[in-house]
Amino acid sequence: MGYHLRMAAIEAGELVVDLGSGSGMDAFLAAQLAGAEGEVIGIDMTDEQLAKARRLAERDGYASVRFEKGYIEEAPVVDESVDVVISNGVINLCDDKTAIFRKIARMLKPGGRMAISDIVTERQLAEASVCDVNLWASCIGGAMQEDDYRRAIEEAGLELRHLQDNPQYHFISDSAQGATKTFGVKSAFVLATKSSGSRIG
Repeated sequence: MGYHLRMAAIEAGELVVDLGSGSGMDAFLAAQLAGAEGEVIGIDMTDEQLAKARRLAERDGYASVRFEKGYIEEAPVVDESVDVVISNGVINLCDDKTAIFRKIARMLKPGGRMAISDIVTERQLAEASVCDVNLWASCIGGAMQEDDYRRAIEEAGLELRHLQDNPQYHFISDSAQGATKTFGVKSAFVLATKSSGSRIG
């Protein structure tokens, strides 16, 4: 989805965590911004994706990038050590989004920021849609209603700075397009920060 990397405004020397890093594309782009003195940690639960990401990192000389196995709500990252958290279309696939945002708030340094792309809905999904395998495959089945999504971020102790629709992102399958029309499913870019005086327990 892309734009979240520009919102992240990653600077040289920063520590970046990519939640749901997959084969590593966003992690590698973040590493180019963080430079040789920075570090990027990719977190993913899938052995195949981790193997591919590690292989690409070694092949292309990304010495400042490492990939760790884990669920994103239990990311193996030290509290208050991270400058920037990024994620691309992954949080919507997780059941407990509140737990994820709390984990993000804990790992961020005071003044740190979260810049993500994700899927949200204008209206709450019907139970049949939540249970639809095709909609889960389209990253829709787990999408949270937009106001609830905002609330989950803020209740985690983060300050929501920006939530912008991404009209350039289009769903392909008929079921996904139907859900888009019925429930207002859409891609969004989100920027939130951790207050410089905040300590998350």
